[in-house]
Amino acid sequence: MTYINSYKSQDWLLPTSIKQMIPDKHICFFVEEFVDSLNFTNFDMIYEGAGHPAYHPRIIMKIIIQGMLSKERSSRKLASACRENFVFMYLAEKVQPNFRTIARFRKNNASFIKNAFKETVDLASESGLVDLNLICTDGSKIKANSSKKMCLKKEQLERLDSIIDKMIEEDVQQDEIDKEIYGETEENITNLEIKNLKAIVKNYREIKDKKKLKENCKKAIEEFDKDSKIKRVSLSDPECRMMKNKKGFFELDYNTQFTVDSKNQIIVANDVCQDRDDSHQLQPQIKNVKENIELKKDTKVAVDCNYNNGENLKFLEEEKLDGYAPTKSQTQEMDNREKTLREDNYKYDWEKDEIIVNDIRLKYHATWIHQDKKRQRVYKSKDGKFIKKVPEFFRERLRMKKKMETKEGRSIYNMRKFVIEPVIGNIKYNLGFTEFLIRGLDGAKLELNIASIAHNLKKIWIARGRINNKNLFLVFYSIIAPKNLNVTQPVKGGVSMMTLLV
Repeated sequence: MTYINSYKSQDWLLPTSIKQMIPDKHICFFVEEFVDSLNFTNFDMIYEGAGHPAYHPRIIMKIIIQGMLSKERSSRKLASACRENFVFMYLAEKVQPNFRTIARFRKNNASFIKNAFKETVDLASESGLVDLNLICTDGSKIKANSSKKMCLKKEQLERLDSIIDKMIEEDVQQDEIDKEIYGETEENITNLEIKNLKAIVKNYREIKDKKKLKENCKKAIEEFDKDSKIKRVSLSDPECRMMKNKKGFFELDYNTQFTVDSKNQIIVANDVCQDRDDSHQLQPQIKNVKENIELKKDTKVAVDCNYNNGENLKFLEEEKLDGYAPTKSQTQEMDNREKTLREDNYKYDWEKDEIIVNDIRLKYHATWIHQDKKRQRVYKSKDGKFIKKVPEFFRERLRMKKKMETKEGRSIYNMRKFVIEPVIGNIKYNLGFTEFLIRGLDGAKLELNIASIAHNLKKIWIARGRINNKNLFLVFYSIIAPKNLNVTQPVKGGVSMMTLLV
């Protein structure tokens, strides 16, 4: 059998260009074009003065974005790719930054990366890829860079803090430290918790910089003061929270939020929060969208039932946005599931401001404020025997419920399945973003901005390719087509010639 000739031992007479080794239509050239358009003047001021010359920030920025597109997010892997991969060697401009340089740049330039994300939104808007007729918001939980084994209760953290103090003093015997671990009594501490704490102390004893450990321990204890609902805090990443994922397992996660335009699935806003549900995230997302791009007065906003609460619906009406948010029972009905909930099960007289329950009319009596600061309106019958409590903004809920009962309302809401869910799927599975690498809430926001930049650039790059193909067809067809033939005239089957050939 004949094989293709290879040239294992033959040297090139003239060194080839790295660029020639990369396919002409590779996305790295668009990444390079985008990064070169960014403003790096602030870095010139930072790096000015004496000291060793720094790598130009555009080099690190190109490496980080291309790394996200290539599923290479680790700073060590990116540093290796700059020595081994033609694409990264080209983007690195034939220099080889150390992994610490890449990690330090990523950590110290969160605001610059956030502005770069805004630039992708502007670029998409200028290219006509965003129309803001419909935007969709949704959340997804992504695993934090932390282990359950490092999760401790407040009492355990306080004990660990005192142990670290004694480690620093180095004047306590091993048996006294063990006594501190177990305590005089073992109330409210299981054998597994004692075992975990003992393992943590054993690992900490081997670390030299115990002052840093004490700082981490204090940060973890402070999280209990910020959120009274949490029972455990992670030592490695105190700002993440224990959440239930879609598979039904509890893990340390961050709640990521996305808002996507329906025309080309461009991400127009994103955020990371510690909330276990999405009910309080719609208003921050709309505000983030307005920071990045100007909304229309009639922009439609489609969200799932998790965002359906009175405060959010009131906010949408005040902002003159056309919201679409079903109740949980309506969602169950649309998904052909058994309805287990009966929200707003009463009638309302809009003119008299009276609620009708079982043909009994109830008049407004007072507004109650609960311990969780939620407000409810109380309606009573004339004899005071019947009482009905409703949310403060129940009128907005009723209007939304009526809108979602219409065919048009459900049709617009169903579009979110084709707008935002594929975007989250692309980021998680195509980009491999299933776990954060950087710890802390700010680090998580930074990483999500990088992922959003990569997603938007790929969408713009694909759209550009389509536009260029259409323009090429128009030029080609204008040469060979008869002058009296309309390019977009329908052919058999009702499809235009352009549609058939492009």
